[in-house]
Amino acid sequence: MEQRSGDLATRGRAKARPYGLALVALLLGGCTGMAGNTTSTLPPSAIVATIPASNPPVLLAVEPNGQHVYAAGDGVLTIIDAASNTVVSNVPVNPQSTGIAAAPNGQRVYVASLFSIMLNQLDTGTNTLQSPITMFLERLRGGFGFMAVAPDNQTIYIANRANQRFGILDLNGGPGSLLTPTVWPVDMKVTPDGKTVVSVGCKQICTPGFIQLFDATTQLFTQEIKVDGNPYRVVLSPDGSRAYVANLTGPSLSFVDLTSRQVTNTVAVPSQPTGLAISPDGATLYVASQTSGAFSVVDVASATLRGQLSVPQARDVAVTPDGRRVYVSSGNQVLAIDAQALAATP
Repeated sequence: MEQRSGDLATRGRAKARPYGLALVALLLGGCTGMAGNTTSTLPPSAIVATIPASNPPVLLAVEPNGQHVYAAGDGVLTIIDAASNTVVSNVPVNPQSTGIAAAPNGQRVYVASLFSIMLNQLDTGTNTLQSPITMFLERLRGGFGFMAVAPDNQTIYIANRANQRFGILDLNGGPGSLLTPTVWPVDMKVTPDGKTVVSVGCKQICTPGFIQLFDATTQLFTQEIKVDGNPYRVVLSPDGSRAYVANLTGPSLSFVDLTSRQVTNTVAVPSQPTGLAISPDGATLYVASQTSGAFSVVDVASATLRGQLSVPQARDVAVTPDGRRVYVSSGNQVLAIDAQALAATP
């Protein structure tokens, strides 16, 4: 089976079925070598709304002003009003969405799809699609997946793991450029100053996995940092000094100090952590684990798993800018969760 980049769970209209056999074989049932956590059950009452979404798997992004949540599925972008937790509209996009990102200025939401070199862009002011962006002149197998928009809103960095490509798209116009890093990229984030792209992925063998740093000014890849196997998602602390990586093999979270270039902690999480988000204050990590059907809350300061909530087919997770709501995709619906209720859990 061909291993594809971006949202590896996207296979036609299969509903949140497990990833390709190559990845499934690497998922470990236990967490050998990591200290176990005494995990409490989070209160189901923390779920304040269940919102219908598009065909799964659903990828999530939140508008920077917190007004809307965007859920990208197979051929449909569902727009959710965050105040009422109701669907505003369903906008058709290219089939088999593999990545979604909101521009820092809040003016655009971008959606990538598996078989297209065209990037859908939504005007958030009118919630209407604009002319798609031709990302690259070359169509690559595996499609383009997870992406990050630079703080200046002028550049998108996008991953193509299957073809070992690191894409750079200039939103001012013209085709983007494709670089070949030593680490096959899966997910990436840009530091708040826009100077560094933190990319995660594998080499030919996925144990260990790696963070690879990219200098946005010199356009050069710099250092590599080893993490657990099959890194799949990454988020950064608000100041950009630390990275947190969700690893499929383990399964685990790697806490990485980007100044010392060292892993400082490794936290065991439920199997197949496909979604990862961080609270605006940097104190809490939220993890969606697809195979185990779990939503987990991790305390950053103590590097411990605070609690879990059963969410069948949990896929992705996103947090509002005020930190009050956490959204988790589950099959063809999105759950709105009260973050304060989670914080109150002993």
